[in-house]
Amino acid sequence: MSFSAARSLSWLGCAAAAVVLSACAPLPSNVEPVGRTLVSMDQNTDLRWTYWGTDSEVLDVLPEDLAKDKPLQAKLWQMRTRLGELVGVMSLRSNVDDLNNKNTVWTQDCPKQKGVLVERTQGLNIGRVDCLRIKRTANSSDWLAQNDAAMASRLEAAGVYFARPVAYVSYQFTTSNGGYVEAQVLVDQRLVRPPIRSSVDFLAAGRSLDRWAQALARSMRESTGYFNGVLTVPPFPYEIDQQPYYETKQDDSDVLFGKEKPNPQAAEEKAASVVAPAGTAPAAAAPAPAKR
Repeated sequence: MSFSAARSLSWLGCAAAAVVLSACAPLPSNVEPVGRTLVSMDQNTDLRWTYWGTDSEVLDVLPEDLAKDKPLQAKLWQMRTRLGELVGVMSLRSNVDDLNNKNTVWTQDCPKQKGVLVERTQGLNIGRVDCLRIKRTANSSDWLAQNDAAMASRLEAAGVYFARPVAYVSYQFTTSNGGYVEAQVLVDQRLVRPPIRSSVDFLAAGRSLDRWAQALARSMRESTGYFNGVLTVPPFPYEIDQQPYYETKQDDSDVLFGKEKPNPQAAEEKAASVVAPAGTAPAAAAPAPAKR
C-alpha cells in the first residue's frame, strides 16, 4: 500500500471517528423535542421561554412519484416578564419522519419584500430552501396577518398582544433528503436593540437583531447535520428592566415634597381658637416681657 493511500485511509478513519463522536455527544440538560429536532433554549431565570401549545400539518412535497408528503410538528413558546408583560413568541416546526427521502424537491419561494431584510442563500438550487427574513418593527396587525397568518391567528385566538414595538424573524431551511426546520419569532425590541443616545446609535441599532437572527439560522442549519438534531436558540443580547414604572422610592418623595417645619406659636393660636366659646374672640397671646 502506498503512503498516499495509507494516509487517505487514516484520514477517512479519523473523519469517521469524528462523526461518530459528534453524533454520540452528550445532549444539553434541557431539551424539548419538536418533530425530529431537539430544541435547547436559554435558561434565564428572569426571562424564560414557557410552553404554549402544539400544532401539526402536512406539506405537499414534489415530485409526487418520488417524494412523500411531509408531516410536520410545530411547538410554540411565550416569554413574559415577572410582571406578566408579553415580550416574545416563538414557533418552531420540524419534520416528524426521518431523513430518508433522498429525492425531495422543495418548491417554497423566498421573494424580496420592501421594508424586510431578506437573505436567500440557496441561489439557483431550486430543490431546497434557505430563507431568512428580518423586520425591525412588525406591530402592524395588517403586516403580520399578510405575512404570517398562522402566527397572527394564534395571537388573536389567545387574546394576547404586545404593548411595545416588536421585531420579527423568520427562517426556513430544507435539505434534499427530506429535512425541514422553520422558525418564526416575535420579540420585544428592548431585547434586541441597544439604548439609543445618538444618531450613530440609531444607525447601528439593527446590527444586534441581525446578529441574533444569523445565530439562530446557523443553529437551525447545523441541527439538520447531526443525528440528534439539537437546535440551540441563542439568548437575546439585552435585558429588560422589570421594575414597575410607577414605583416611587421613599427618599425621592422626601426630596420632591419637603416636610413642613413645626411652629409652636401657630399651634397654640389654633388650639385657643377651637376651645373658645362661640361668640367670643380667642384669647390674645400674652405679651412678651419688656426688655430692661
